[in-house]
Amino acid sequence: MADFFILVILYMVTFSATAYIFLMGDTDYHRNGVVGKTRAAIVQVGMWIFNHIFPQSLQDSFINTIDRVLYTRNCYLQIIYLLLLLFITVTYTVSIQPHVEENDLPPAYSIGVYATLTINWILFLATSFSDPGEITEDNQQAYNEVYAFDGLMYVDGNMCRTCGFVKPARSKHCAFCDRCVHRFDHHCSWVNNCIGGSNVHLFLMLLITIALGSVYGTFVTAMVFVTMVRSRGIMEASYVGADGRLYPVTRLIAFQHMFMEYPGMVFLMTCLSLLSILVGGFAAYHMYLAITNQTTNERYKTAITNPQSDHQRQSDSTLKWSKRTSSDFQRRSKSDRTREEKETHWRGYSKGMFRNLIEIFFPFDVNNSKKR
Repeated sequence: MADFFILVILYMVTFSATAYIFLMGDTDYHRNGVVGKTRAAIVQVGMWIFNHIFPQSLQDSFINTIDRVLYTRNCYLQIIYLLLLLFITVTYTVSIQPHVEENDLPPAYSIGVYATLTINWILFLATSFSDPGEITEDNQQAYNEVYAFDGLMYVDGNMCRTCGFVKPARSKHCAFCDRCVHRFDHHCSWVNNCIGGSNVHLFLMLLITIALGSVYGTFVTAMVFVTMVRSRGIMEASYVGADGRLYPVTRLIAFQHMFMEYPGMVFLMTCLSLLSILVGGFAAYHMYLAITNQTTNERYKTAITNPQSDHQRQSDSTLKWSKRTSSDFQRRSKSDRTREEKETHWRGYSKGMFRNLIEIFFPFDVNNSKKR
């Protein structure tokens, strides 16, 4: 019996770890560490198997399909996401809602679930069809006045070869949408749209509602689960062991019994708990970008344009070349260490947490700018 519960735990841990490795392993923080090297090793092994086992025609078809789904603008992932939302809604309505009413649980439980799902539907559609801050020849000058060029990541006079005008600071031409976007963050295939200065607040709220909705859905399902176990007196019952003797029911036995009798409920609870961890981490990352006034695009800028990386690389090479000891390092002046700490925490466009959030959730409106 315990083996069943252990398998469930192992499944959850394996899923979470695998998702973290593949989503975060290629970031600057993990790329050269254990997580990054593990991700690289798994990808290399997978590519070797893929190249040596499957025929060339199947390889070409698979690669073409991945390229089409992930690297062209299409609605495939939008449809998948909407189907997932529909699946969760139907599963909750069929497998959970009847037990909420049957066990006289507060109606607020279900109201909260359906309200969260509805808000998520609205935010998903709003993010999908919103203007991310498209820059055109008509509004280029207005966007050009929003941010100053820092001379490092963004240099005045940098032309967009496709659009034919000078790119405003923090903008980027999206190869998927074929347009320049104000305060470009990234192109999200799930919403089939760019995430930029004008809709990043919608994207952030979408992530937050998914994460909070998953946590709340897990809580409601768990409450229904516990209530059903108690109302049926499962914990007071006994079961026949392999030796034919009676044993009192444990939590592991109760969990297995509920899984066998109500697989939809346990499956939904497990999936929502995993989703809350996965999307919660992604939402936290984008919240960090918001409060520090950074974009995903800026986080992945080359080290040459990043004074933090330049300083760190120069400092590391100097230390190696001169073989200075730790005592030499400690003897540096306080002013030098203070200056280096400021450079290490450089945030090009940060105005402080509060003002950064105001900028995110009340973005620049180019239409109002034109009226003025």
